[in-house]
Amino acid sequence: MRDRGLALVFGLDGIAADVSAGGELLGQAAAQGDVRAQAELGRMLVDGYYLKADPARGLALLEAAATAGDARAMTALGGALLWGKAAPADPARAKALLEKAAAAGNAEARALLGEQLIGGWILPRDIAAGKALLDAGVAAGDAAAQTALSGFYLYGIGLPKDAAKARDLAEAAAAQGKPRALRQVGEMAMWGQRDPAGAEALLRRAGEMGDGEAWAILAEGAMYGYLGGGSVSRAKFAGFAERARAAGNERIEVLDATRQMWGISMIASGPKTIERLQVAADAGNRTAARFLVGILRDGNRMNLHRRLGDADAALAKYGTVIGPDDSWRLGQTIAAARARKPAAWEALAGAVAARPDLVSKDFGRDLYKANPNATIYLLQKKLAGEGLYRGALDGIAGRQTLRGLYQACSRLPDAPPCNDSVMRPDVLGAILAAR
Repeated sequence: MRDRGLALVFGLDGIAADVSAGGELLGQAAAQGDVRAQAELGRMLVDGYYLKADPARGLALLEAAATAGDARAMTALGGALLWGKAAPADPARAKALLEKAAAAGNAEARALLGEQLIGGWILPRDIAAGKALLDAGVAAGDAAAQTALSGFYLYGIGLPKDAAKARDLAEAAAAQGKPRALRQVGEMAMWGQRDPAGAEALLRRAGEMGDGEAWAILAEGAMYGYLGGGSVSRAKFAGFAERARAAGNERIEVLDATRQMWGISMIASGPKTIERLQVAADAGNRTAARFLVGILRDGNRMNLHRRLGDADAALAKYGTVIGPDDSWRLGQTIAAARARKPAAWEALAGAVAARPDLVSKDFGRDLYKANPNATIYLLQKKLAGEGLYRGALDGIAGRQTLRGLYQACSRLPDAPPCNDSVMRPDVLGAILAAR
């Protein structure tokens, strides 16, 4: 019953896919105590990819299968608790579940736990333990571990930068049909401008292997002159854009709108920029919808002015496309753009404090773009709570505030550019998101 259900959901063994019927069979098998059915169905219901999301039922099934010792269920449940997906975040329990699954030989758990321990984004950083897990995965030929470790060497996160090791691991993952690390290595090389032809070749390989983002990166590099310089580079945009669209990449519509906005290889036009984004958003493009709300909120100081009412309307129209989490984030940034007095800043601070799970580095950066003073006020409150600031909550980056921001920045992992300027939007976003 379980095997038939899985075959119907995924269209396996020459059986035509019938997700609904497959889900019903998996449900029957799970109800009769089949642990693997519980794990598979639970994961689908939590993720909402194949079946309509039902977090409560999915978590209950994962709990049952994990209790029975199923490593896949432990991994899925650990991931849900790590990210706070479908259930309140519980990093400590997530780590315990992932450790148990990794010890049982689950490659996904090993790679996920190793990545988090080195990165230190949610779990406390333990580079030695994380690297040991990823090294074990690499030794076992696991592409996820190869990809993760490649990224750490490439960007110098937790480990010393080592371009050669990053490239070797990316090639190993690519040999197994996983091109993400190859795309990352190619992108880094492209923006570094050391070998445009070599970077383009790497990104083309990743794109040919099915990584649609590689084509969008190539299009972006082409429009900004990073693939041969000037008109030679810009002439490549159309071909890469076509490949990106064929691969279903959403970001290419934002890049095309950006060309229109700044007049790259065409006449600049703010209204046409908005029109392009609206057409893409109407077609269900989530990335374009988010960008549209953001550009209406901020303007571009050239041919688009801040239009908060239109930003509200776009968020209301495309909220379903954008999704609940990003809709909340965008809504708070629009509220920040309107917040001109301390009472409004305090209301914003309360709303943000109520959803710490949704506060990210990018969200902090966008808040700062929307309203620098309101963002400094939020940071002052955070620093005061951490004992790093004792001054007035006034939204002004004075000497005491800058000192507190520098101390908070110095605590962040991977040595962000604190000595460059703690007033960089990305640094402020990282400080706001730090837990």
